[in-house]
Amino acid sequence: MALHVHTEKADSKGHFEIFLLHFVLMLIAMAIFLAIILLLGNDLQWENYRRFYITFIPVTIILPLIVGITTALSYKRVVMSISPTSNVNVDKLKDFFFKEDYIIVDEKENYFHFERNKLIPRFLTLNYDKPTITVEENAVKINMLKRLSLVILPQFEFGKRYELNPESDKDA
Repeated sequence: MALHVHTEKADSKGHFEIFLLHFVLMLIAMAIFLAIILLLGNDLQWENYRRFYITFIPVTIILPLIVGITTALSYKRVVMSISPTSNVNVDKLKDFFFKEDYIIVDEKENYFHFERNKLIPRFLTLNYDKPTITVEENAVKINMLKRLSLVILPQFEFGKRYELNPESDKDA
């Protein structure tokens, strides 16, 4: 029996904070990049730096703005409902998150809460990237980032990896 997957939007939070973090980090990176270029050209003076900073506004201001907006928009969340529960291999689901560099921070009966394993990715997401797996009577619900769901969704729809008892093809 194949798994049925239904995806719907979930409440997302922290978009403005993530935008602000990535915008400021890119502003700093572009300011340092411009200073290094002027330093290599032996022309690092405040007047020249200010003039080039204003001249290259598309690189020094607009590019960080675009990076901040696209990064914040990539943190949309979805809830995937996979049914029937009796056919879902929850251990394989947990292995998927372990391979994506998550660790379990809260584990209860029929509930698993993950977060990023390493400090830098956790900092860059401001710790908003915390997927959960909830096993209910009629479906297994996974709350995760939309971009992560795009990785696992084809595996549910076209593969049999996450099925507990996959139907096997018999050559007769």
